[in-house]
Amino acid sequence: MAKQQHNKRRRGGIGMPVGIAMLVGIVVLSTLGGALWLVFRDTTPHVLYKAYPIGTEGWSASWNQDSDTCGNYSTGSPLLSFKMDLENLPSAASISYAGYVANMGWKEAKAGAEILPNDLALQTQGLEAIKATLENAPGLNLEYRAHFPKSGWTEWLGDGILVGAPQSGEYMDAMQARLVVADSAVAMFDAKDGVHVDFSEIFFKVGSDRFNFDLPETSRNLARMYKFAQGSCDSLQMVVEGHSSSEGDAMVNQRLSEQRAMKVRDWLVSKGVNPVKLVATKGFGSSQPKVAEPAEGTVSAEELEKIRKQNRRIGVMIQRGCK
Repeated sequence: MAKQQHNKRRRGGIGMPVGIAMLVGIVVLSTLGGALWLVFRDTTPHVLYKAYPIGTEGWSASWNQDSDTCGNYSTGSPLLSFKMDLENLPSAASISYAGYVANMGWKEAKAGAEILPNDLALQTQGLEAIKATLENAPGLNLEYRAHFPKSGWTEWLGDGILVGAPQSGEYMDAMQARLVVADSAVAMFDAKDGVHVDFSEIFFKVGSDRFNFDLPETSRNLARMYKFAQGSCDSLQMVVEGHSSSEGDAMVNQRLSEQRAMKVRDWLVSKGVNPVKLVATKGFGSSQPKVAEPAEGTVSAEELEKIRKQNRRIGVMIQRGCK
């Protein structure tokens, strides 16, 4: 009996520390797990988006993000509606967006809401254009684009600039969106009489007046010009100017500089800038270089191309500023 009691006491003495150890272990593992979750949790800011295509079962189960393609342009199914939201941004950040629905006009919404909250199964008209705006998100810009069966992907744009064309009769079948780091070095210019501003990074396809949207600087600098023209006073009058390098035939360069200036003007009007503000376009060919071009063979080919690149540019001259 004494031996049995001793064994019970020994087992009891061992059992208590084991229980405490297990409890401590659980707490430690729980704490460690929480710490690991904090370490590996995705804190990257995201823009989220969904679309509702014709002929599908409705909204996709998960959100798209970071330039994912939303919709299926291989089938060409028009998008009836879309919605957007934000993740891992400050609470003050907000997103608003709108879509132009054929025969219905612009429909607007804010974070998480679809632009057409009514019964989408009854809709037969698709989206012809979209636009979106990100606010109170310092250091970030929102960009988006759309795909159309005939014309393909539009340029990347943001800041409420529309992509697509209302009343065009062509419906978008896919869209993408992304957040990019804002370029703090880009500053707006003054709307004063006689001010000239050059845009050396609005790129065109070689030998043509077609924009080269493969280079993101093109759409971003067009957006700068748009924001200035659209946001300035109603009495603003601008002249869009085209310039070329001295490379090639002078007459060809003259004509191309005129065509490119007109292309920029037409693009601004297509995005909603009042054409009254864009009083003229001018082409100067290579007659007004920004940087003097040395003779071929006097500098390296790379250095010469850098200089020519600066001279191939679009300029804006403020003929009548805002007072």
